[in-house]
Amino acid sequence: MRGSRGKNNSDLIEMNRSAVVKILQQQEVCSRADIARQTGLTQAAITKIVASMMEMGIVAEVGIITGNDNRRSIGLRLEADRHQIIGVKFAREMFAVGVFDISGKIYTQTETKYSLEENPQKVISAMKKQIHDMLKKYENVVSIGLAVPGPYLRDEGRIAVVTRMSAWHTINFIEEFKEEFHKPVFIEHDANAGALAEWLFGGHTQSMRTLAYFLVGEGVGTGIIERGRLFLGVQGTACEVGHVSVDIRGPRCECGNYGCLEMYCSASALWKKAQEHMLEGLPSGKLQSSDACNAVFEAARAGNQKALDVVREIAEYIGYGCVTLINAYNPDIIIIGDVVSQGGDLLMPTICEVVKQRVIPELHTKVQIKISNLKVDSTLYGAAATATNKVLQLPSMFSAAGKWGLGK
Repeated sequence: MRGSRGKNNSDLIEMNRSAVVKILQQQEVCSRADIARQTGLTQAAITKIVASMMEMGIVAEVGIITGNDNRRSIGLRLEADRHQIIGVKFAREMFAVGVFDISGKIYTQTETKYSLEENPQKVISAMKKQIHDMLKKYENVVSIGLAVPGPYLRDEGRIAVVTRMSAWHTINFIEEFKEEFHKPVFIEHDANAGALAEWLFGGHTQSMRTLAYFLVGEGVGTGIIERGRLFLGVQGTACEVGHVSVDIRGPRCECGNYGCLEMYCSASALWKKAQEHMLEGLPSGKLQSSDACNAVFEAARAGNQKALDVVREIAEYIGYGCVTLINAYNPDIIIIGDVVSQGGDLLMPTICEVVKQRVIPELHTKVQIKISNLKVDSTLYGAAATATNKVLQLPSMFSAAGKWGLGK
């Protein structure tokens, strides 16, 4: 942490600030001596860094604390509630906007539904308006995060393919959002964003080497955190497990492949399967994915055998996805999130059964499989986590004198 070849002085200052911010974000309260020990920097260097960060309004002293060695020292904490993040979730048929602090606490959120037949520019204008409204209400926003469906081509700012959303393929999210606001905007694939949310705010130990977030919603995808960093691939489209074939002679997917996993365990696949089984008592007409999933899960919990059969079939395919993730990435933990995960208590027995049957025992015993316990929509949370992660990497964003030139 002390130095790095090829880094100029300003880069090193920012890197060292980032190390301090990350420690305080994870541990809440810490002494200068503990921070020095964890970063490998001298106490003199930490004292100087902390002084500058207190001046920037990033860090505050909290009084006397007693360490593990029973020594008393002045505690430090992150001024999380003084700085806000706006998170934006863009999905099929809905978008959501929320305001968070950098510890992950949510202040407010809105959700707006739209039709896939609507002009994309009309939907984008509505998203921008809501973000502007939030910026007027919350004056200390330092950054904005946007989570979009994938495969998302990071350098191009474009979604390569999203089922049932062909009109959106030409939309460049970078061009649409980067210059719209006087705040930095960071855009991420929804599954990657969910992985960041779990890593930063999910309460999982930071000592984990590999975390896999398995998004099972309107689409199916995966975000992988490896040693604290997203695993992205060349174009940012790595880990698209939703477009791995589970039936090579299955129906053709809009991505061009056949028998993609997404076609067998997504929210739309669950609803389609329920209709094929002619489940009685389900709502009629077109439903949002969360409403459709909840209707099937409620029927299953009420003991409807057809609903239970549908849920078990969907769970089997989610289990196949977990098997693929374990064999490909050997993660410490797989966290299943998004709307289909609302049926967690119904899904998990079958998922675990499939994994136990199909994974090498030595691998099976080393991985945890859990349903996300984030209280906020994991993708919206992930959008905020995307922006928060950048703030942790670039603490100068907190300051009016920082590289982004943000207002106080």
